[in-house]
Amino acid sequence: MGRKKDTTEQLSHMLCVRISRPYYEKMERWLAQSNCNSAAELARSILYKEEIIWYHKDASLDEVVKELAAIRNELKAIGTNINQITRYFNSTHMPNQKMFHALKVQDEYNKVGRTVEQLLIMVSEIIKRWSQR
Repeated sequence: MGRKKDTTEQLSHMLCVRISRPYYEKMERWLAQSNCNSAAELARSILYKEEIIWYHKDASLDEVVKELAAIRNELKAIGTNINQITRYFNSTHMPNQKMFHALKVQDEYNKVGRTVEQLLIMVSEIIKRWSQR
């Protein structure tokens, strides 16, 4: 998806500007945190005094996001296990094996319960953090 060209105003005049290394590095940091796609676009926005949208990342929730992703993966693995056990349960005709597979499914559902409890604790911590702001 390319950038749309503004046909109302053609950029026909070239202006070369030299800046110091520290200011260039500062502009690169600004570029990474803004809605501008290039250093030239950022410089034009500054020159024209246009609005620049600044993006801010809240690093305080990085660990929480990692834990939530791990919980999601764990729940997905448990769901896969339950599906496999259910397939074995439905494929067998022996009552002893059906009981064995039913007990295995019960163990997996217990794992789900513990994981959901963990998830609820994390969600309540996130709510506390957000309500303090």
